[in-house]
Amino acid sequence: MILGEAQFAVITSAAGDATLVAAQGTGVKIRVLGFMLVAAAAAVVTFQSGTGGTALTGAMTLATGVAIDADVAPFGQFETAANALLNLHQTGVVQLSGWLIWCTAS
Repeated sequence: MILGEAQFAVITSAAGDATLVAAQGTGVKIRVLGFMLVAAAAAVVTFQSGTGGTALTGAMTLATGVAIDADVAPFGQFETAANALLNLHQTGVVQLSGWLIWCTAS
């Protein structure tokens, strides 16, 4: 397994599904190293491999203004399937904000 350099993304969305990182190509996975999320109102979110795809996390309940912070792990927290985008799905439509550190894995 070859890991690419760490990359950074802003999370800002009020949609039911938000593409956080586009698919990276044939045979390449997106590995999440760390993230932080905070919601403007109560929300339930799940990271997915592909839009409406496989859940990469369980449903996480966010309280208003209280952050969920997954510390950066050198080997990663979870990863998508090869050639799949990283999606953030939420039930309802609440403003979500935060950051994401990710890399490619091939």
